[in-house]
Amino acid sequence: MEGMISREGRRRRLRTIAAGAAVAVVAASVFAVVDASGASSAAPTSALLVSRGTDPESLDPAQEVTTGGGLETFVASYERLFNLTPSGKILPGLATSWSVSKDGKVYTVKLRKGVTFHDGSPFDAASVRYTWRRIVALKSAAVQYWTAVKNVVPVGKYVVKFQLKTVSPIFIPNLAGQRGVYMGPSAACVKAHATTGDPWAGKYFTDHECGTGPYELVSWQHNQQLEFKAYPKYWGGWKSHHVTQIIEKIVSQPSSARLMLEHGDLDLAADALPTDVTLALKKESGIKVVVSPTTTLDQFTFNLAKKPTSDVRVRRALALLFDYKAAITQAYHGYARRVYGAIPSTVWPALPKTASRYNTNVAQAKKLLAQAGYAKGLTIELSTMDLNQWHNLALVLQQSAAKAGVKLNVNFSTWPVLFSQLQKPKGQKPFGMAGYQMWAAIPNPSDILMWWRQVAVTVINPGWGTATTDRWINTAMSTMSRARQAALYQKVLTRLNKDVPAIWIDQPDNLTVMRSNVHGYQYVPYYNGLVDYYKIWKS
Repeated sequence: MEGMISREGRRRRLRTIAAGAAVAVVAASVFAVVDASGASSAAPTSALLVSRGTDPESLDPAQEVTTGGGLETFVASYERLFNLTPSGKILPGLATSWSVSKDGKVYTVKLRKGVTFHDGSPFDAASVRYTWRRIVALKSAAVQYWTAVKNVVPVGKYVVKFQLKTVSPIFIPNLAGQRGVYMGPSAACVKAHATTGDPWAGKYFTDHECGTGPYELVSWQHNQQLEFKAYPKYWGGWKSHHVTQIIEKIVSQPSSARLMLEHGDLDLAADALPTDVTLALKKESGIKVVVSPTTTLDQFTFNLAKKPTSDVRVRRALALLFDYKAAITQAYHGYARRVYGAIPSTVWPALPKTASRYNTNVAQAKKLLAQAGYAKGLTIELSTMDLNQWHNLALVLQQSAAKAGVKLNVNFSTWPVLFSQLQKPKGQKPFGMAGYQMWAAIPNPSDILMWWRQVAVTVINPGWGTATTDRWINTAMSTMSRARQAALYQKVLTRLNKDVPAIWIDQPDNLTVMRSNVHGYQYVPYYNGLVDYYKIWKS
C-alpha cells in the first residue's frame, strides 16, 4: 500500500535473528581478503558487500511489496516498466514510451526489445499480460496496485494496451512506483514449477526468482546472506562500470554493521543506521555518508474515536505543546526539516498559506486544555515502534506534554504489532496516539492523502474524514488536470490542519553509509530502502 507503512517497519521488521551479529560477522569473513599477516582487507572490486537488517520473507514480487519483507532484495532481479528519478521524472525501463487515449482510460505502452528473463524466455507484450494475470489470480499483496486495470491486451509483440476501469492520473507513476509492478516471473518459469495445489507457483517463488533484472540469485542462506551474480544476457550490458557479484548480509545489530564497515567487511549499509552510529562512522577514514532529501514524514496520529483525543482542543493543545526543534535535534542530530502538514515539502502542492500551523506555545496549549475540561491534566496511551528515533521522539513528546500536566504512557513494539493496532476498526483502536512514518512512493500527493479517506480507517487512518473530504480526494484521484488536483488537495490539507488528526513533526534526511571506494550510489526518495546495484561500481 503506497505511502502508508512506516519506513522503519518496512525496512526492519524487528525479529530475532537466529545467531545475531556473530553469524553476520562470520559470514562477512568468508568474503574478506586476508593477507599474509592475517589482516582482512576490502573485498574485490567486482563484489559488493551489503548489509540488511532482516532476512527477506519472500522474493516473489506478486506476494511481497514491503521493504524489510523482500522488496529491497528482489529488485536486483526484477524490473519495472518505468523508473523514477530523485526529482520524480519518469524514465523508460522495460517500456520505452506510452500514450493515453482522450478519455484517459486506455494507455498504450511500447516495450523494450531484446530483453530476456533469467530462464532465457523473451520478455514481450504477452509477458506483461501474464504478470498481471498472475498477480490477480494470486490475490496477494501486489493486486492492490492493479485495481484500476480492467484488462491488459497485447496488440503486437512489443506493444500492450492497459484498459482502465476509470480515469487514473497516477497510472503511469504507479507503473514506475516502488511496489507491486515488477514484471515476472516468466510464464515458462511459473509453469515449470507449478503444482496442482499451487498453479501459479507462489510457494516456489518465495525463495527463487526469474526476472529480467541485472542479477541472478545464486544462493540464500536464511538469516545469514543472499548471493547474486551478473546475468550475462542482461539487456543493459556489462561494458561500463558495474559490480558483478552482490552479497547481501543479514546484520541485525547496527554496532556489528559499524565494525564491519570499519574493517572493510562491508561496502554499504543498505538499511539506514541510527544517526549517532552514522555520524560516528562519518569521522572514520575510508568511509563516506551520502545525505539525501526524502519524501518521508514522522507523525503522531490521534485516535479520533476515543476520549480525550476525540476532542479537537486536546489535539491542538498537544500540537502546541510539542517541542519540534528538540525532536529534530534528539532524533536526527539536525538531519531533518520541520513540516507543517500531511505531505512532505518535496511533494506538490504546497500547504496553503491560510492553513493553520502549529508552533510550540505552552500558554495557549494550557488554555485549550482548560477549555476542554482538563485543567488538572490527563493521561494518554501512546503506541509507537521500538526503534531509536521513536524512542527519542516519544521522549520529547512526553517531556513536552508534561509541561501542561499531560501524562503519556508509551508502549513500544515492532511494526507488525503496531500495524495490527492501526488496522482495528474505528472505536477499537487501543491507543490514544500512535507514532509512525508515512512517505510518498510516487510523485503525487494522492500516495499519502488517499490514506486519509474514511475507507482507510481499517488500514491506517485514525478515524478522520467526512463524505466531503472523501469526495475531494476521490475527485482529485480521477481527474487528469494537475491544476484541478492541486486545488482539491489543498482543500484537504487545509481541513486536515484545522482538525489536527496528527502532529506532523519532521521530514528526515536519508543518510547512507558506505566505503569511500563505492561509486554510483543514488538515493531515490520514491524507492525508499531500495538500492540500484547496477549503477554501483568500486574503485
